[in-house]
Amino acid sequence: MLDRTNGFAPPERHDLGKHGRKLILDARNIAVDFKVEGGIVNAVRDVSFQLHKGETIALVGESGSGKSVTARTVMRLLSRRATIKPGTSIKLDGKEIVSMSEGAMRNLRGAKVSMIFQEPMSSLNPVYTIGQQICEALHLHSRISRRAATERARQLLEEVQIPEPAARLRQYPHQLSGGQRQRVMIAMALANRPDILIADEPTTALDVTVQAQILNLIKDLKDKYGMAVILITHDLTIVRQFSEYVYVMQDGVVQEHNATEALFANPQHPYTRRLLASEPKGSAKPIADNSPIMVEGRKVKVAYTLKRGGFFNPDYFELTAVDNLDLNVKRHETLGLVGESGSGKTTFGQALLRLIDNQGGEIFFNGEAIHGKDRKAMQPLRSRMQVVFQDPFASLNPRMSVRQIIEEGLIVNNIGATARERVDRVRQALIDAGLPTNILSRFPHEFSGGQRQRIAIARAIALEPEFILLDEPTSALDLSVQAQIIDLLRKLQDERGLSYLFISHDLKVVRALCHRVMVMEHGRIVEEGPVSEVLSNPRTAYTQRLVKAAFDIAA
Repeated sequence: MLDRTNGFAPPERHDLGKHGRKLILDARNIAVDFKVEGGIVNAVRDVSFQLHKGETIALVGESGSGKSVTARTVMRLLSRRATIKPGTSIKLDGKEIVSMSEGAMRNLRGAKVSMIFQEPMSSLNPVYTIGQQICEALHLHSRISRRAATERARQLLEEVQIPEPAARLRQYPHQLSGGQRQRVMIAMALANRPDILIADEPTTALDVTVQAQILNLIKDLKDKYGMAVILITHDLTIVRQFSEYVYVMQDGVVQEHNATEALFANPQHPYTRRLLASEPKGSAKPIADNSPIMVEGRKVKVAYTLKRGGFFNPDYFELTAVDNLDLNVKRHETLGLVGESGSGKTTFGQALLRLIDNQGGEIFFNGEAIHGKDRKAMQPLRSRMQVVFQDPFASLNPRMSVRQIIEEGLIVNNIGATARERVDRVRQALIDAGLPTNILSRFPHEFSGGQRQRIAIARAIALEPEFILLDEPTSALDLSVQAQIIDLLRKLQDERGLSYLFISHDLKVVRALCHRVMVMEHGRIVEEGPVSEVLSNPRTAYTQRLVKAAFDIAA
């Protein structure tokens, strides 16, 4: 069923009341504008949707499609630059909330409608304990004693399956894992038993196994309390497994909506078909058996000395992050390194490039031993080995222009005799990364996530390296943008003969890009082999669990 703005059926659901469930949220003609430098942006235009009690609907689309703005409009959590346009109507249990006072909305938020945000580390206050933050949500909406609130907070943590809930109440957000922080956000959202839970990209930065746990937890709690859920995501696998009805958004407009199975079976709009076709596809081209080894690690060990206990009674212990591992990457080859958070993937990759020190083992680059080299001795090799990090917004200096960001490596490594020669190399790197050359004076915040990642890739290839460490380069990107980045990496590998060490928890991307894969758990390699073999017929229980979570996330 398609939106009337495209000349198809109007945005009325054909199954309203079909299952006898009460309609609790009826949003009509939502329109939101943002004031920006140089004019007005129409972020959301004429969006309508409905939500029944106990139902899960999904708002799907790429970054910038307006799905999060739509959800925040329901919560009235928009910035001062935003304007809800006349004609917008949002009725909760038949009551219009667009015209409600801010005081009335504060009473409604958390009690009737709650929201789980995308990045819990940013949403949780770092200076308050977990217990204090959950208790605050309880005190805002009910008269409850401190002792009763603390006990209720402990029960909530137990309900969201956090181990040792009483001890966790006294901890701070940075002391918890990503999955545990997201569970705390769910506990806070459920503290006052809301009728509607809005989950805004609740699993984007999480491992596939943790994703499955979080989504199944939300589903179980929804069924237990009879809540309705609005799921905002760009992951179509999640949508198919966990939603009953889907609204597809593009450029602030609902392009198509239908029951989940019907939409996946017979998508009508070209944009929906493109989204469904944008999952990573293909496989790596075979490489010659006699291809030389580019990077090799033998019995590599990385360990950290950590402290526990109080100030007057400290207890020091050693944590082994990488436990005597062997690895080799051939020329033109892409080796995947997969595992859950904390398995040691990134630590291993950084040790191989001598970005951190190893406490044991040998490391070779193109046959040359580098494990004994200090920072100065490594400098001549840096242009031949580069890194692309997970979050380009964090790894690109916000105060530097695109030209400065890419040119910096050329200057540091004394590449290019003149400024003109360096700029020519910067321009060529942008072209090779699929970007226009008229962006040299622009800054990182002016680009989308996919464009920023292309800039990070351009920075790496400008030095003409032989080996690139790719540390979760696609995890925060939309599926369609992921596919573009994968195609770009393949193209660059073919043209330049690059070798990649690809660190990821997304096995679909690994399957599309890598020749071989190594599976890490607690600092050890538990399985390795050709991608097709390991992902099709995993031998260890750990790999089986990763594969099952990646390709059948609801299982």
